[in-house]
Amino acid sequence: MATRDTLAARAATSTSAADLYALAREAFEAPADMAYAKELLSGATFSADAGAKAALDKVAGDAMFTKDFVALAIGYQALGDAGKAKEMLGQGADFAMDGSEKVAVGMGQWLALSDAAAAAKALAGALKEVSATEELYGLAAVVAEINDAALFGQITDKIKTKCGRAGDFARLAKMLAKGDKAKAMETINEGAAKYGNPADLIVLSGAMGEIDPAAAGALYDKALDSAKDFNALMQVLAAAAGNETFTKAVLAKGNAIAQSTGEFLQLLEANAAIGNGAGVTDMLTRAEDAVNNLDDMRKIVEAVDKHAAGDAERVARLKDRLARREANQAKYVAIQNEEEKAKTVKQFVGLADRIMAELDDASYASKLLTSAEDMMRGEGAFHFARFKPLILAVDRLGDKQWLGKLLDESVAAAADFVWFREIVMTCATELKDTEYGKARARVFVEGRALGDNPYDYTKMAETVQTALGDSALAAKLLGDAASRARDHYGLAHIAKLYRDIGDNAAANALFAKAAAACASGDACVQLATRLKSYELPASEIAPLMTTCGSHLASANDKLRWAEGVSDLLLDSTWAEQAFDGIAGSFASGAEKKRFELSRQMRMGYRFFGPGVQAH
Repeated sequence: MATRDTLAARAATSTSAADLYALAREAFEAPADMAYAKELLSGATFSADAGAKAALDKVAGDAMFTKDFVALAIGYQALGDAGKAKEMLGQGADFAMDGSEKVAVGMGQWLALSDAAAAAKALAGALKEVSATEELYGLAAVVAEINDAALFGQITDKIKTKCGRAGDFARLAKMLAKGDKAKAMETINEGAAKYGNPADLIVLSGAMGEIDPAAAGALYDKALDSAKDFNALMQVLAAAAGNETFTKAVLAKGNAIAQSTGEFLQLLEANAAIGNGAGVTDMLTRAEDAVNNLDDMRKIVEAVDKHAAGDAERVARLKDRLARREANQAKYVAIQNEEEKAKTVKQFVGLADRIMAELDDASYASKLLTSAEDMMRGEGAFHFARFKPLILAVDRLGDKQWLGKLLDESVAAAADFVWFREIVMTCATELKDTEYGKARARVFVEGRALGDNPYDYTKMAETVQTALGDSALAAKLLGDAASRARDHYGLAHIAKLYRDIGDNAAANALFAKAAAACASGDACVQLATRLKSYELPASEIAPLMTTCGSHLASANDKLRWAEGVSDLLLDSTWAEQAFDGIAGSFASGAEKKRFELSRQMRMGYRFFGPGVQAH
């Protein structure tokens, strides 16, 4: 195969017309460069040789092939013998058998005689027989030179039918762009519609960038969107070299889909290449978090030495991790074998605890807990009861950011107070960092919206006192509850809670208020029963019950009060006072008989007067 590059050195040392003709004839062979052949035969060295015509005549006498005749025509024309040149082209046309030879005749018409019309006619006839892509491109180059737009369009249309790759469309578009930019862009878009994988789109984007940089952006975006895995994305990244804006867009997507240390390190190098120091730091951190084996550990230490040697803390930490990894490789292998067998959340959590206990490798433990979390989320909706083992495992890991996220999600999902209280208690009493746990519990308590039900406040007050030991906040909540309580049940319950936190004054005031709220004998007995269950001494219950009965109006309510409280307190002195106090409400008849019988049953020997003694 002879080309301008391979023939130029020999042409420079050629001194005879015969030698130059021989080189020109070689230039006719595929990939033919007939324009270079013309240069060789039109130069001063060829025409200055007195023996040039004789040399051509000698070759002409033995010529048998079309390309011989075309080369001779160019040579004769260079010597000024147009008639001989036409004769040679005529013989060449007679000998032309296939498409390539007919193309040679057409090109000869143009190169030797500058006859555009004759060249176009010959080349149009040759087009039907030319099928090789390279020959079609050669033909197109000649037709472009003779400026025959119609024939050029026929040739490029035929080339397009042979485009079997994105690169073929790109090549054709670049040629078209020399004369018809719109047609070139249309060709690229046609290729993009046919070949949509990232590598192909990148090829087409690059071609479009050479033709119209502004239009290339849409294709680059399409290439980026089509990259669904990391390897495809790296092809897009390689093509983005030199385009910082697009490179950043590719890196942003890479950040979202990269998973392994190796992938993060590739992104690190790309960030370093564009001088993005923040991106380098971020990728180092993520690469470190993703370390999964000894080789990963070695690679990240190399990357830190190369890109972050000034970060002494990171360098020291990673080198220490590498040393421990190398020293405990057998343990790592054993645990990795167990990891492959793990099927349940409990197994993953157990392995994570084992890693922290035996290897103190938070990154590896985090990876296993992430697997556990993914498994749990795949099994059903988030609920604290299910996620608590994971939450406590993350706490043992020491990852406060992750722990905080899980706790926040727990509270958001806790629709009922039972589970809210469980979360608060877990924070306050079960987390490794007690101070952090209590702080989170307080945030959750203070952020919980409460309704207008006093029991919402009492439950929160109890939780605050138990979890945080914060009597001041508990008292505030009890005050809010008291302002909403309307019956003796709520008032007594709030009073009891005040007593539990040591505020007896507030408790006693609410006990009195509860007594005042009792509108019936039954209510008074219910309150007395509740006070006794609170273990208030009878000496405190008795005066409250006296107050309770003092505002009862009906005889039946009064008797129910006296009977019920007497039975509860078993205090004959209080019973005597109570029955004596309501005796006036039972003047005669059956009601008086019932009253007297009841009083006798509850007062015992006292019923018969102070002079009677029990035996």
